[in-house]
Amino acid sequence: MMGQKVRQATDISTVELTEAREAASALLEQLGLEAYLFEIEPRDKRWELHIDCAIVQGWQSATLPVDKSLLLASHKESAARERLLSEWRKRLAACAKGNASR
Repeated sequence: MMGQKVRQATDISTVELTEAREAASALLEQLGLEAYLFEIEPRDKRWELHIDCAIVQGWQSATLPVDKSLLLASHKESAARERLLSEWRKRLAACAKGNASR
């Protein structure tokens, strides 16, 4: 079973991972976060966005599940982009500019 998970993770192309990271970066920019660091973690079907972002008390860490196909589609499809923005906006509201510096 472990070998299968490793194999699935390595089946992801560098191009696909780069596109996912660029899509996530564009979405996070649209959210207007104060300051953040993030990484996309490939999983079987639902990937994860690991993010550390500035809040009033310092930094907040969060892990958000992300549908791989939705994330990749968000670059070109407004419905996919709006769905992810809506989900992420709720989870990362404390990190928004203005909220983090109060």
